[in-house]
Amino acid sequence: MRARRHALPAVLLSVAAMTGVTVTTACTSTTEPPTLEEATRQLDADAGELLKATELHLSAVARTDDDTCVPGQLRHFFQAESDLAEASDGLLARLRALGYDKVVDDHDLRDEEQDVAVLRNPRNRLEFELTVLSGEDARVRVVGKTTCYATE
Repeated sequence: MRARRHALPAVLLSVAAMTGVTVTTACTSTTEPPTLEEATRQLDADAGELLKATELHLSAVARTDDDTCVPGQLRHFFQAESDLAEASDGLLARLRALGYDKVVDDHDLRDEEQDVAVLRNPRNRLEFELTVLSGEDARVRVVGKTTCYATE
């Protein structure tokens, strides 16, 4: 039974190889990843869209290159905060409108003092983390970052 289940895919791959047909999987990306410069520009543009939304009350903005990757690599980093814990819903909606998908829900990362959501843009591999800090100093922290790139 097991041999029959694997026989058909093996035959199809053999026929494809003999006829010169290229076989790709759904996990294979056909586009090149953006360069650090391109990713930095897009991250800053997306962060700018969040900053334009006055109802989110984002402030304490930091944009920098971050070397917390493995040695010899670097990424671009954006951070802002809102003093309104309710701003998280608006941030989620804006990031989804910009093409970001939620990849980690707060149920996976939750502790008693904060709720976390991670969103990633599959086209350019940018990522935003939203952290809602509760308690007396309730606020939302937004961190956007590129993937790590070799510095050489």
